Amino acid sequence: MKSLALVSTHPAQGKTTIAVNLAAGLARMGYKTILLEAGNPALLNLWFGISDDANKHHGLKASTDMGFDILMRPDPNINITDFQEYDLLLVDTGSDYLAEYPDMLNHVDLIAACTDLRAEDAAALRSLDKAISQTTANQHTIDLVIPTMINTKEWSSNSEVLFELMDHFGEERLADMVPE
Repeated sequence: MKSLALVSTHPAQGKTTIAVNLAAGLARMGYKTILLEAGNPALLNLWFGISDDANKHHGLKASTDMGFDILMRPDPNINITDFQEYDLLLVDTGSDYLAEYPDMLNHVDLIAACTDLRAEDAAALRSLDKAISQTTANQHTIDLVIPTMINTKEWSSNSEVLFELMDHFGEERLADMVPE
């Protein structure tokens, strides 16, 4: 089983959209996939029409009509080995919830951080990278930074943030905004 955690420094960075689309695409390719919502489930509720009342109980598990399973707000003591029946485990979480799931972060194969290139994102992602390293026993850090949005009216600001991110993470850890 492969596992990927998608994180961000604040809401509306695109991580849930990436997680749902990635899970759906992999499910269509035949991979048995589960998406764990280990943060605020509000957006996933909208995607799948789940009532807010249903999410008051941790551990709601459901199959989606997109071919993958979801697990909302799992128990913080969850063990990643509990998901061996799946080919891929996607974890959608925000920086506010990282401390609740240190064991999960210790065992994921890849941590990807989403950013919409706000001016404050470079410093916030450096802090998040440090927090992840301090939270995990193996000092795992962010493996990939995914720019999710470009504001064409603020190209110089976008460029500044991208260069700051490149200075900290290295060019190889920044996802291409325009794939070749």
